[in-house]
Amino acid sequence: MLDPITHFYQKYAFDSSLVKDFVSGARYVAILFKNGNIGVCATLGETVKAEIPQKIDLENSGHRIFLNAYYNALLNYNQEYREEKDIFEAVDFKTFSNIVMVGNFRPVVKRFQQANIPLFIFDKREDEEILQEMKDQMQFIQNADAIILTATSMFNQSFVDLIENSAEGSSIYILGPSAIMHADMKAYRNVKMIFGSVYEANDQRVLDVIKANLGTRYFSPFSRKVFI
Repeated sequence: MLDPITHFYQKYAFDSSLVKDFVSGARYVAILFKNGNIGVCATLGETVKAEIPQKIDLENSGHRIFLNAYYNALLNYNQEYREEKDIFEAVDFKTFSNIVMVGNFRPVVKRFQQANIPLFIFDKREDEEILQEMKDQMQFIQNADAIILTATSMFNQSFVDLIENSAEGSSIYILGPSAIMHADMKAYRNVKMIFGSVYEANDQRVLDVIKANLGTRYFSPFSRKVFI
């Protein structure tokens, strides 16, 4: 099974002539197409040069982050989104009995807590009391009937392992501004819905916030939260 970045690279390649600007910050990168489309991708602490790669190396994490933002810009605007909802509005999580979240989405966690819905959270980049130990992640994934999966798994090469270890019949929901909103993502085992973001054409505010090393909550107000 190909990981998503490799899949989309084989399907759509990379055309540098589409790119108008590329910026890199401490937390995200952002790409601006000449047609105004904007794509973003979290860096997870990776230092990514603010330059367009001359030759793509799929083993290079910086290149994978760049491509994630590129396909975000290329593919997320190719469909009409009939409504805007966040994941908690679109999915009735009360119907599940064993929910695992990979990536600590604090605003979503707060919604679960307010609704008294149990949730097991894993995040290898954080160390909070609410988090489960990373050594137990695959066991929890195998037993979960619902998984909220960070979209950053698309580039950091954890995606395939997590998908393949999910239980038969479980429901996987991909979440985050790094998400590539394309129907091919639903061909992966158990993936039911994808929740991501799109932006107004040529919205320089998004690029400025990311270049200033700021995170999701600073550019989220400029986005539309959409899903497929």
